[in-house]
Amino acid sequence: MFKHLFGSSSTEGRDDSADRQTYAIGDVHGCAHELELLLKKLSIDRDTKVVFLGDYVDRGADSRRVIDLILDLSARCEVIPLMGNHEAMFLDFLERPESLGSGLFILNGGGSTLANYATSGGAFEVPHEHIEFLKNLSIYHQTKTHFFVHAGVPLRKKLADLDPIVDREVFLWTRGPFLSTDESWGKVIVHGHTPNEMPEKKHNRINCDTGCVFGGALTAYDVTNDAFISVDRIPLRDQPPILHRQYDGKRIAVRFNGRMVVSAGRPGEARQQFETLNYNQFGLLLRETQVSANPFFQVNDFVEGVIGHDYRTAVEFEGQVVRVESRQGLVVFGVKLDKISTANDSGHNSNWLKRPAS
Repeated sequence: MFKHLFGSSSTEGRDDSADRQTYAIGDVHGCAHELELLLKKLSIDRDTKVVFLGDYVDRGADSRRVIDLILDLSARCEVIPLMGNHEAMFLDFLERPESLGSGLFILNGGGSTLANYATSGGAFEVPHEHIEFLKNLSIYHQTKTHFFVHAGVPLRKKLADLDPIVDREVFLWTRGPFLSTDESWGKVIVHGHTPNEMPEKKHNRINCDTGCVFGGALTAYDVTNDAFISVDRIPLRDQPPILHRQYDGKRIAVRFNGRMVVSAGRPGEARQQFETLNYNQFGLLLRETQVSANPFFQVNDFVEGVIGHDYRTAVEFEGQVVRVESRQGLVVFGVKLDKISTANDSGHNSNWLKRPAS
């Protein structure tokens, strides 16, 4: 059913006629109410095509409702939802809960997504149709004039030579040189992933991510009429939910077990390798990877470091050591996270919004 609706790794346009109404919608990130308002502003009938550029989940209040809205819309018109890096991390979490991608999912706002699927006792349950939706997202979609993808495309490579497997990480994560290049691919690249205060329109690419979940707007690009349509963010009354459980009558955030490589040190000093024992979006429990004569950190030390080893997906963090103890001859450190950010944000000016990793 879902492959029929949404395609597989990539899709080609079935109808590129100039009079067919086509929209591309930027990163939603759980902003379900704003998506409902935006869809009401679009002219949608049975022949309309709506391409979603990925990142439906994480950080916002209701990721589950966002997926339901996309599924409902597919009964009204042709819907092509693409995979974003957040859906890829969500799948890693569901399929390989101790993987690096699983940890990156939680650190990049996945706790709010899981809370939307919460059951009693800090557990969660994702319906089968939502899992199928995630598994069958396309990596990209193209027509005669436009190429739709979440983050961007490789440089110095023809669109005809792109491979959904070989180039997958670029499609989902790239920023840097792609955002600043003047290279032309013969089609306009329509993408999201990198939030901006206003939509970007250049000769070679169009960026539809206007940072709704960070207080910006949710934007659709009207491909047919070469225009942008936006709705403003509705101010949140409450913080996005988190997955929690009860302990001694108190609500505490669920911690997730998993091994991630971490390089950390005091600001301006040499770093050492650690691995996580568990983590959530608020903190890390780090363990030394080799026996040392003295603990590398002390309680109250400020630390900074990087989680992961791939520059495209690695997460930079800052925090403070709140606990030091020895376990089986190795020292363990509890770190309270104060700030996290995607390590490959360099080269793009996004100072207008104070945000975690995107």
